[in-house]
Amino acid sequence: MSKVIKISFAVLLASLVFSLSIITAFAAKGELTVNEDATAKKGDTVTFTLNMGDCTEKLEGLQMQLMYDSEYLEVDEDSLDFPTMSGVVSNAKLDDIIPFTWTDVTNLADFAKKSPLVTVDFKVKKAGDTAITYFITEMYGSDVTYLKSFTLTNDIAINGKTVIKNATPIINENGALRNQYQGSFVNYKDGKGEKNGSGENHIAVTGVTEAASTAESAVDVSRGEDNTMTVVTVVSIIIVVLAIIAVVILRRHFTKKNGEE
Repeated sequence: MSKVIKISFAVLLASLVFSLSIITAFAAKGELTVNEDATAKKGDTVTFTLNMGDCTEKLEGLQMQLMYDSEYLEVDEDSLDFPTMSGVVSNAKLDDIIPFTWTDVTNLADFAKKSPLVTVDFKVKKAGDTAITYFITEMYGSDVTYLKSFTLTNDIAINGKTVIKNATPIINENGALRNQYQGSFVNYKDGKGEKNGSGENHIAVTGVTEAASTAESAVDVSRGEDNTMTVVTVVSIIIVVLAIIAVVILRRHFTKKNGEE
């Protein structure tokens, strides 16, 4: 076998090995990415905790929603808990959303220091990319106007081990959902109030300034598995192209050799 043939087969073999390693890596990964930084596998338990602190006045009432994608996560209804408040009315039986409301004019909740507002467990159903988000409709103190100084953060644990701590929670920016749940409260992307928030991320997210889009789903998350399929498709095309190149090289070599004979 000539040097040209040996080189051609070596290049083709190396390319096939590299391509298969990429496919194997994607298949072996099998992980769900939650809120960009947390990764879990099918069957794992994801614990999401939304905290609040820095409140200059006590909380008297709120109406709020946690949003998730039931294609990727299954909520554990019994795990839903509100450690700092009692008598919260909630519904964890709905797909993609957990609404809850609370008010108590005699026992106001103190969030001057960071305390858990809500915590809930999810079971991972499949790999991909998803997010647990929130949207507040009403949140007010004793003066019955919305809270203007507060800080929201979230923690995420996988199978009991904390992997995300004090992160800025992701507010759901879906247009249709905002229009449905917008109240007098003003949500900001940085998770802070209008008086203690600042900087480029202190952007109001409301349901009044944008018309609802019927094309949007209630929970806006990216589909990580589509990206995986795209990579596999590209790799397959590369393999085919390399095979064609090898055949052309071999055909030219043997044609030239026969011509010389």
